[in-house]
Amino acid sequence: MMRYRAKVLNQQLNVDHIEVDASSEAEARRVVASSGARVLDLRQMRAGLKRSGRQKKFNLSVFNQQLHSLLDAGQTVVEAIEVLGQNDRRGRHRAIYDTLLQSLQQGNQLSDAMAMLPSVFSPLYIAMVRASETTGTVRAAIRRFMLYQRQIDEIRGKLTAAATYPAILLSVGFLVIGFLLLYVLPRFSAVYDESGSSRRGEAGFVQLWGGFVRNNTVLAWSSVLIVVGIVVAVATHPALRAMVYRKMMSLPWLGERVLVLQLARLYRTLGMLLRSGVSVLSAMRMTQASMPVTMHADLTAAALAVSEGKALSHVMATYGLSTEVAQRLLLAGESSGNLDEMMERIADFYDEETALWIDTAGRLIEPILMLAIGAIVGAIVLMLYSPIFDLANIV
Repeated sequence: MMRYRAKVLNQQLNVDHIEVDASSEAEARRVVASSGARVLDLRQMRAGLKRSGRQKKFNLSVFNQQLHSLLDAGQTVVEAIEVLGQNDRRGRHRAIYDTLLQSLQQGNQLSDAMAMLPSVFSPLYIAMVRASETTGTVRAAIRRFMLYQRQIDEIRGKLTAAATYPAILLSVGFLVIGFLLLYVLPRFSAVYDESGSSRRGEAGFVQLWGGFVRNNTVLAWSSVLIVVGIVVAVATHPALRAMVYRKMMSLPWLGERVLVLQLARLYRTLGMLLRSGVSVLSAMRMTQASMPVTMHADLTAAALAVSEGKALSHVMATYGLSTEVAQRLLLAGESSGNLDEMMERIADFYDEETALWIDTAGRLIEPILMLAIGAIVGAIVLMLYSPIFDLANIV
């Protein structure tokens, strides 16, 4: 999503400047026009610039809950959107509601109105709503998407919680070790150099490293900044993240766990779309956009094989998109006609397996990290103080 700064002529014929979040310039112009303003100038803001009056991101979960409650109470879609727009008293997302309401009042379907805001509503959500409109089950589709989003957020929350403590340990350990190597150790080595006494091997390392840091201070600290920059770049750059993801997938044990996690998301999304009335082939093509880039080739080949009339269970196994359990459940779903239900069962099975793995890995990784960091810090401290004991023996 990008941010645009627009110079507009509002309904009071006053020139004003507003900022809009949108996926394209065309969407930004539609959002501005829906509020009754006329665009005089529109420019994309550069990343990193301070945002005046920064808006909160549109909360799709809250929107779904409120829309479902209003539809469940007997309100029409137009009335529900109008009420939600009026309920936004601070006007933070009024342009979104105005765009939806304006499109609906022109006779468009809800899915068509949502398609005008691709930065807010995902293609999966739009396709699910569009399929449900033909059968009059929009309310059920929204409830189904709420459940899907809750399940996805739950497993994502478990992953975040499991990774938080190790990340803190690594960060603190890196800072402590860096402080010892770049600040404490050079000062100890200077004291040892002034003493002029013979040292053991440990003292030799202390003097060697301390002398290097004292004579190349800029280079030593620059190396630390480079390491931090590499970590930040990997965490923020999509291409680097994809490269790290491919490396993870090539690992024998970790790669299998990551694949199970992605397969759970794949089958969860496919099951939701099939239950909403989307065809298998269309669901596979839509799901591909939400999966990692490394899986796109297999998903494209699988969709092509399904379009040629091959059985889904056979295709998913051929391209490495299922396990033995998933293949058996897919066969059962094809024979009984309950393919959507079986896909959701597969996703539940994978989620339970992933949750168990996260719990087990967390219990192992945390103490291992603590022991490793403690051992490194202890080794550095021992190298610092062992020459002092030698000096005491010399005296």
